[in-house]
Amino acid sequence: MPNSIVRAALLLAAGILVGLMIGVTISPAHHSDSTAAQAGGGGSAGTTNLKAKSGSRLELEMEHPDILLGDIMTVPFQELYGVLSTLSPQQLDELAAQLKNLPAGKETNAKVAAFFKAWAHFDPVAALRAAAGFKNSEAKTTAVQSVITSADSAQAKALAKQIQEWPADVLTREQRNSFLNSLLVKWSDLDPVGAAKFFDTMQMDAMHFHPAASIIAQNWAAIDPSAAIEWARAHSDTQGFQGAMNGAINGWWSKDRGAAEQYVAARANDSAGRQMASTLASYIFSKDPEHAKEWIGKLPDLDTRRQAEHVLVIQMAVNDPQDASEYAATLPADVREATLGGAINYWAASDLAAAGQWIKGLSGSVRDEALGTYTYNLLRKDPNAAAAWAVTISDPKIRDKSLNGIATFWLNKDPAAASAWIQNSGLSAADKRRLLALAPGG
Repeated sequence: MPNSIVRAALLLAAGILVGLMIGVTISPAHHSDSTAAQAGGGGSAGTTNLKAKSGSRLELEMEHPDILLGDIMTVPFQELYGVLSTLSPQQLDELAAQLKNLPAGKETNAKVAAFFKAWAHFDPVAALRAAAGFKNSEAKTTAVQSVITSADSAQAKALAKQIQEWPADVLTREQRNSFLNSLLVKWSDLDPVGAAKFFDTMQMDAMHFHPAASIIAQNWAAIDPSAAIEWARAHSDTQGFQGAMNGAINGWWSKDRGAAEQYVAARANDSAGRQMASTLASYIFSKDPEHAKEWIGKLPDLDTRRQAEHVLVIQMAVNDPQDASEYAATLPADVREATLGGAINYWAASDLAAAGQWIKGLSGSVRDEALGTYTYNLLRKDPNAAAAWAVTISDPKIRDKSLNGIATFWLNKDPAAASAWIQNSGLSAADKRRLLALAPGG
């Protein structure tokens, strides 16, 4: 009997505990949260709040009063995308409205960028429509550019048409040009012909659309070179022509190297043709450096070779100025001087001492040409040393030009020291008089 009483008491206690737990679960407070969330889902009873929890996990809540979009810029993109993609259009618009009411600044722009990049990943058209509603120009630019960046190429056509149809007071001309440029480039990845047709319908200043015209033509030429070249030619009376033609040639080269190279070489005898050759040389170098050097060396026009070699060497010098200088030093004399000077300028800007040490190992006209540029870079740091280098130049034309530049600079900066050096130098009396006459008031 006592055991039966104990069991009954235990069962009664367990029942009370379960009852309490159920009561807490369906208590008014919890019921209120659930009701608010349901009402907010319809966009009528609350304000959507995206809140970061511990471990970067997100929860969606509906609360009063308005609560802003937390620290969404710290949330991993995939997680943010996962949450936003479950929301209704009304809830997404509501979140965008909260962002529009935030004070301008870097933090707001970071939130705007994170939100619109995630939204555009699954509905770029709706995201772009909402982005247009920002009053602050900087926030609007951030929102629209984030949509464009995140949207895939298949959506670029719809977004470009949407922006084109916006009233003039929605965007500045510069903003519209920038956004359409970005979209046309993205659109042309999948459909260069369609992007080209849209390009031709726009009322715009062609100068601002060089990048788009070039990429459209390049992508088109990789598919149909003759059609792309013809399109570029059709723009010969606009400022965008050169960019379109250069792009078409580059795209053509990726499809048929020999034909593109022959076409350019045959036309590289005026300023437009030389620019086209230089652009192609740069493009070839990015794909096949040795072939680029070989092709440039065979260009029939001397001025074209000079310009193309100079562009090529500068491109090399950005990454390796010593390699660029060593290559320039091997070029024929008729194209070398300006080209070598460009490489030395880059090298001296990054490592003046190393460039000087390399020049010490040179001889003849190559050394003179390198020194002509090197002394110009050295004079601002040490005019005395620059002058000492300059007097060792063998070529009188290069030496006089170098000394004139050094004397002019030095006599303006420190007339006493410059005059003393000139007077005590081993230069001829005529050279001394010429240099001293360069002094201010001399």
